[in-house]
Amino acid sequence: MLNTILIVDDEESICRNLKRHFKAKGFDVHVANNGKSGIELCQTTPIDMVILDLKLPDVNGLDALKSIKSACPDTGVIIITAHGDVETAVKAMQMQADNFVLKPIDLTALGGMVDKVLDGYRTQPEVFDLKRKVSRLNGSVRLKETYSMVKALSGAIEAKDPFTKGHSYRVSQLSVEIGKRLGLAEKELEVLEFGALLHDIGKIGIREAVLKKPRRLSAVEYAHIQRHTIIGEEIIKPVEIFRPATTILRNHHEHFDGRGYPDGFKGEEINIFARVIAVPDAFDAMTNDRPYRKALKVEEALQEMKRARGTQFDPQIVDIFIENKIYNRYMI
Repeated sequence: MLNTILIVDDEESICRNLKRHFKAKGFDVHVANNGKSGIELCQTTPIDMVILDLKLPDVNGLDALKSIKSACPDTGVIIITAHGDVETAVKAMQMQADNFVLKPIDLTALGGMVDKVLDGYRTQPEVFDLKRKVSRLNGSVRLKETYSMVKALSGAIEAKDPFTKGHSYRVSQLSVEIGKRLGLAEKELEVLEFGALLHDIGKIGIREAVLKKPRRLSAVEYAHIQRHTIIGEEIIKPVEIFRPATTILRNHHEHFDGRGYPDGFKGEEINIFARVIAVPDAFDAMTNDRPYRKALKVEEALQEMKRARGTQFDPQIVDIFIENKIYNRYMI
């Protein structure tokens, strides 16, 4: 049986392009040009996936989402939104949307999101592990909405930047190993793990042409990608359970000598969690392929870590990472 997809958008060109794309992929495609029609279709027709624009001519997009989820709780929903509506998209994910994609729409990335939801993306190991942590930190009352949002955000990052698949999970595990050797308390380790899992969420707001560029970035492009630290902070700040991790997202690219971004903090001015995450974040990036270069060998990456000890990285954390051979864990 064909998977059925419903496109709810008032822009005819978007509907036409999406319909053509998903019909070519073998979907049975329905189109609604306003929220009321989309809701009625969900109430009368079995729909597996809804692609829903938040800006509709007749109803508020969040209200449409609420009605669709009420009528079809097991139907996947991916939100279409503009960059300026990221905060609204986060609210949509708290209401059980599965993902969101920024305009202009990358059809390949959107197709990947749809496939992940329909293939049971909810069960990926790193997200399941985060779900367990959320249960301990926030209680079962808000578990469902928190899990849904993290799942959607994590999926959006990997759909936009497939070279980072598994990166956040590995960084989180390595960071916790470092944190244990620093003597951090259990609650601190949980915040550290959350921050590491979420540290690249801001890349959702970065242009895909920049993320996937196979050559060195220009100065303008580099300044653009630096924005992911601030965007990430803005995305999670409204969510109470993630608020302790906001500093991690903002400052995980600060350098120990003060030459990092976005604030130019130096030494112990940098949050300890951000200093921890910076080390496995860089190591994992170096030892995995990126669009602009092939992965370094472990020995080469370790030499780079030693070279940047005291400049880019906190010397104590580099020493813990190398002397305890933490880098050997969770490598793929």
